[in-house]
Amino acid sequence: MLNPISRMSFALLLCCLPAALSGQAPEQAQTTAPSQAADSGALTVFKANAQTVVVNVVVTGKDGKPVHGLDKDRFVVEEDAKKQAITSFEEHTGATAEPENVPRLPPFFFTNLPRVKLDDALTVLLLDSLNTQIQDQATVREEMKRYLQNPVPNRRIAIFTLGSRLRLIQGFTDDPKVLAAALSTLKNGSGPEHSDLLPTRADTTLTQTAVNQIASSDPNGGATAAASAAALQQFFSEQVTSQTGLRIAMTIDAFQQLARYLGGIPGRKNVAWFSSSFPLTIFPDQGLQNSFAGLNDFQEKVRKTDAMLAAAQVAIYPIAAEGNATDSLYDVESQAQASLTAQTAQQQQTGSLKSDSQQRVGNHTSMEVIADDTGGKATYNSNGLAEALANVAQSGSEYYSLSYTPINSAEDGQYRHVEVKVTGGKVKLAYRRGYYAADAKVEKAESAHANVDPLAIFMRPGFPDATEVPLVLRVRPETAPATSPRTESTKPAGDKHDIHGPLTRYAVDVIVAARGLQLAESPDHTRHGKIMAALVAYDDDGHPLNWVELEVPLDMDAKRFASIQETGINFRLELDVPKDAASLRTGVLETTTGRTGTLEVPLSEVASAVKTASQPK
Repeated sequence: MLNPISRMSFALLLCCLPAALSGQAPEQAQTTAPSQAADSGALTVFKANAQTVVVNVVVTGKDGKPVHGLDKDRFVVEEDAKKQAITSFEEHTGATAEPENVPRLPPFFFTNLPRVKLDDALTVLLLDSLNTQIQDQATVREEMKRYLQNPVPNRRIAIFTLGSRLRLIQGFTDDPKVLAAALSTLKNGSGPEHSDLLPTRADTTLTQTAVNQIASSDPNGGATAAASAAALQQFFSEQVTSQTGLRIAMTIDAFQQLARYLGGIPGRKNVAWFSSSFPLTIFPDQGLQNSFAGLNDFQEKVRKTDAMLAAAQVAIYPIAAEGNATDSLYDVESQAQASLTAQTAQQQQTGSLKSDSQQRVGNHTSMEVIADDTGGKATYNSNGLAEALANVAQSGSEYYSLSYTPINSAEDGQYRHVEVKVTGGKVKLAYRRGYYAADAKVEKAESAHANVDPLAIFMRPGFPDATEVPLVLRVRPETAPATSPRTESTKPAGDKHDIHGPLTRYAVDVIVAARGLQLAESPDHTRHGKIMAALVAYDDDGHPLNWVELEVPLDMDAKRFASIQETGINFRLELDVPKDAASLRTGVLETTTGRTGTLEVPLSEVASAVKTASQPK
C-alpha cells in the first residue's frame, strides 16, 4: 500500500513543510474538530443545538466604516430578553499579511500550505438568473470583472449561479485571474440565462395593454367588456402567482443547498446575492404575530432554510442587479405596441407608475429584512455593483465573534431572539437576529439513520483547502488514455466500477508531515494510529466521476516513529478518470484528533506540467 517516493525528491519537499516539521501549525489552519473547539474556547462553528451559539457582529460608526478595538466588556448579548454570559470573544480585522516563505514547487508538485495568511471570512458571489432580468445579468458580470481588476489580496471568493438549478462555477480561490476566467467561460453555465418564470417589463406592459384594450372596446362602458377584461386580468394574475411560487420553491431549495455546502466550512460566510427580484422574505418577520404570515405552503421549508443558514454562519448581502431602477413607463422595451385612446393610455401610465413603485418598495423591503435577519446589508439604487461587492468583502471580513451557552437549554425547536448591544458610544450593529433551537425528537430520528463519513464533508468540490494536516502531492498521469470497457484483468482504478472511457490513470503521491500527528503509545513504546485518505475526480459542474478511499495504518516501533518525524508519511493513491474530469481533490484525516488536510488540483495545471516536461530542453 505504501509506495515511498525517492529520497532525493522527498528531501526536496521537506523544505516546503517548515511549520509542520517544527511542530507548529501553520497560521492558516482553521478547521477544528468539535472536541477541540470545546476545549480551547476558539469556537468557530455556529451550533444551532442550543449548546453553544456563535454570533458574528459587524460594528460600524457614523461614517459607515468598521469600528475596531472594542473590548469584550463593551458587548451585551441577550436571548429572548435574558442576558447571556459571553464565553468567547475574538476580533477579526481582515488585515493582510506578508507572504509566507514557501518555496515554489517543481512541476507536478502541489501543496496546501498557503503562501499568504488568508482572510478567515469567505465571500460567495451568487449570480441569480432565475430572479433577474437578462439585461441586468450582463451588467452584473461586467461589474464583477471590473472588481476583479483590482481585488484585495488574500480574499477568498467562490462563484455560484442560480438558474434552473444552483451551480458551483468556481470554488474558493484568492486568484482574481481564475475568478475572471470563470465568469468569462460560458460553457460552465456562468453566462446570462433567460428565466421563463420571470415576466419581463415588455411582457407585463403588453399584458396590461391587452386588458386595457378589451376594457375600452365598448365606448359606452358596457358590462360585457369590463367582465372580459377582469377575467383576462385574473388569468394573467394567476399565471404570475404560479410562476412566482415556482421561483420561491427553487430559491428556497438553492439556499438550502448553499447552506449544506457552506456549513462544513468554519467561520463567517458572506453571500453577495445579485438579483433584480427577491420573491421571498426567506427569514421570519418577527414584527408579525405570525412570523411566517403570507408564506402559506412554504412555512416549514422557510423555517428549515433559516435554521440551516444560521448553523452555517451565513450573512446575506442582497444587491439589486438593476442598479438605479427606472420606471417601466420610460423603458423602450416595455412601451406599448398597440394604439390606445388618450384616456386609456393615461390610465395605463398611471397604473404602471403605481405598480412599479409598489414592486420596488416591496423588493427593497424584502432585501432589508433578509439582510437585517442574517447580519448582512442590502444595496439598491446604485450602479456601483463592483463597489458593492468590495464593501461586502471588506465589511464582512471585519467583525467580532461572540459565543455563549444559552440559559434556556430546552431542545424544543423554537425560535430564539438574539439581541446584541455595545455600550459607550453610538454604533450600528449587523448580526443574525436569532436562531432555531435543536429539536430533540428530530435529531434523534436523524441520528438513527446517520452514517457519516468524517472526511466526506471536506471532500466537496471547491471547498477551501483544509491545512491542519500539511500536505504535498505529486500528481502525474501514469498511462495514456485507454479504451473502454477494460477487461477483467485491467479493472479501472477506483471505487466506481461502472466508469466508462476513454480513461486516464493518475497517480497521486501523498506526503503528510508527521509532526503533530497523535499516535497512541503502548507500554512497549510502539505507536498506533490510522489515517483516512480519499481521492475524488470532479467534472466542471462539481459532479464526482470516480473516487477511491483507503485507510493507512500507522503501527510502528519507536525507531520508525522517530524516523517519520523527519521524513514524513507517504503513500500513493491511483485513480482512472474520464476525459471530462476537471480536478482531483485529495483529503487526509487523522482519526485520533480529526485533524484534516485537503488539496484540490486542477487537471489543467497537470496538463500544463506535462506539456512543459515534453518540450526539448
